[in-house]
Amino acid sequence: MNSESKATISAVVVTWNSEKTVKATLDSLRSQTIPVNIIVVDNASSDSTPDLIKENYPEIRLVLNKTNDGFARANNTGISLTDSEWVLLLNPDAWIENDFIEKLLSFADSSESRIGMLGGLLLTAQSAVSTPLSTPIIDSAGIEIFRSRRVRDKLMGCPCTEEHNQSVQVFGVCAAAVLYRREMLEDIAVEGEIFPESFFSYYEDADLAWRAWRRGWTAWFVPDAIGYHHRGGSTTGDKFSRYLTHRNRFWMIARNELLSNLITFLPELLIHEFLMLLRVIRFPYLLKAVFETTIGLKRAQDQYKKVPSTKDTPPPFQRGIGFGRSKSD
Repeated sequence: MNSESKATISAVVVTWNSEKTVKATLDSLRSQTIPVNIIVVDNASSDSTPDLIKENYPEIRLVLNKTNDGFARANNTGISLTDSEWVLLLNPDAWIENDFIEKLLSFADSSESRIGMLGGLLLTAQSAVSTPLSTPIIDSAGIEIFRSRRVRDKLMGCPCTEEHNQSVQVFGVCAAAVLYRREMLEDIAVEGEIFPESFFSYYEDADLAWRAWRRGWTAWFVPDAIGYHHRGGSTTGDKFSRYLTHRNRFWMIARNELLSNLITFLPELLIHEFLMLLRVIRFPYLLKAVFETTIGLKRAQDQYKKVPSTKDTPPPFQRGIGFGRSKSD
């Protein structure tokens, strides 16, 4: 595939106090070898992010939310304003090389038709300015799910070597830089929501990946497509993220798996929950997450029925509980 591709592409960028990083993001979208229609949804930034976009990117459609709607709802808003065959989500602290989309679409054209999402090789921002003799460090090579139902970025923190230059099927793709097929998004939506808006942020891309898996869609890691991720460009700190991840993981499980199935790989699950109990004891503010998990569990279980599974095989659960450093293999 080349720049003459007839595939239609839209890109959605959700910003929140992103003035320090978003210019690199938008410049990388501007420079793509395939034309991209760009939409920015700003979550009530208190810095100059909206002014920066208005002044420097007049061609971009800018949506200004009155409040911080969260990553999930803001992306849903942006996606709803598109009608393209493919939708790229890109974090405001990430940027991509100019042939990123072209290489992903080229892979999609040469592969099976049930590809629902594609991701490239995300490297750390520091890797973009490394010396020729230094080894780039991987930020994400897709997302993986463990027997504990914990999810993390595959190979995060590992040196990038030649063994990582093969395209492989993965459980899902990190929403920091992901290309979604619209047909898949429409197929797996729950009550009109692509991402579960109750999550606000975190685990929303894993929940989407699990729904896609259940419906027979595939996700692929394509290392020829290169991007960079700064991380932390739009977060509110470890306390808030820890609270959200603690809660949202349980909701993700309830939305995608019958509770009777949790007996599968029960030892890993029990070990994980014991460690989570210790975390709650250490950080008492997580009791709020426990309370909200309990209150929202019934609704999450009801939503499982909204996306009937078309395949019986479970996701590719990895061994272990998902803590510690990723392995390079």
